[in-house]
Amino acid sequence: MPSKPRVDRIKICYTAAMHLNYGWRMSGYPCTPFNNAATKYIPQLHRITVRFCRKNECSAGVRHFISSGLLSRFASENPSVVVYVQPIRQNIPVLRAEYGNGRIIQIVLKSFDAEQVKRHFNLVRTRSGLPVVDLVSRQSAQVASVQGMWNPMLSISSELNISELSEKFSRHRTAKLSATEYLSSLVDENVSDSR
Repeated sequence: MPSKPRVDRIKICYTAAMHLNYGWRMSGYPCTPFNNAATKYIPQLHRITVRFCRKNECSAGVRHFISSGLLSRFASENPSVVVYVQPIRQNIPVLRAEYGNGRIIQIVLKSFDAEQVKRHFNLVRTRSGLPVVDLVSRQSAQVASVQGMWNPMLSISSELNISELSEKFSRHRTAKLSATEYLSSLVDENVSDSR
């Protein structure tokens, strides 16, 4: 006679497995665009629209980004991306990116300088357009950490923190003679007396 699965115990096992204290779990499923790089690479970013005001103070960084030629350089380096510039009066600066999968991402560039605008242009260029999958900690605490959540992407190699110091900083300085130094001085005296 074949065994029947006990349905009443599946929920208990599943709940117990969910509450195992692993370090991280993901908020969704990471994925990549289908058929990308199977025959050739297809950039996912299709269109960028920059809206800004010509006179508003919060659009100064975007205006500087456009006038310094960084936008035209970005457009020439990425020929697959169509770049639209829309000067609209009394409008806060917005970067709107449209991807091949239909997603639209808008980033407000209010009071950014040209370097930050360039960084956000590179961010939308390198994204796939899919939702960002976050790492969620399974561990919880009543009090938030003072240091913040540890992130493996932010850890620095310890070789960058090491510096070579001279020997004079490594020696322990004391006025008293240590027991080892005292005994070695007695041995040195006995050796010199015996000669």
